[in-house]
Amino acid sequence: MVVRYVCKHCGYVIWEFKEVGQDYYGIPTPSEIMLVTGGVCPRCKHELSIPNIKDIKIRPRPRYTISEFERHINEAMTGNLLSRINLPNHDFMTAQEA
Repeated sequence: MVVRYVCKHCGYVIWEFKEVGQDYYGIPTPSEIMLVTGGVCPRCKHELSIPNIKDIKIRPRPRYTISEFERHINEAMTGNLLSRINLPNHDFMTAQEA
C-alpha cells in the first residue's frame, strides 16, 4: 500500500512510501515530515499542519481488473499458463528412492 503525505493547499506529494525496504527508517510521522521540510510545502511555501482524522484518505488500488484476474485464474487452472513458459524439451528429474 502506498502512503503519501500531500500538501492540502497545492496537492504536491511531499513524501511517498512505495514499498517495504524503501529506506531504513520506515514511514515517518507527520511531525517528522514537518521537521524535514521546515513546516512549509517545498512547492507553494504554504504552512503545513498536523492532519486530523478527516484529512486521512484510504483508497483501494486494485492491481487487476476483475476480467484480468479471472483470465489469470482460468489460465492457471487449465494449464495454459505453463504453456507460455519457455522450458527446454527435457525430461524432468523425479524423486527416486534409494
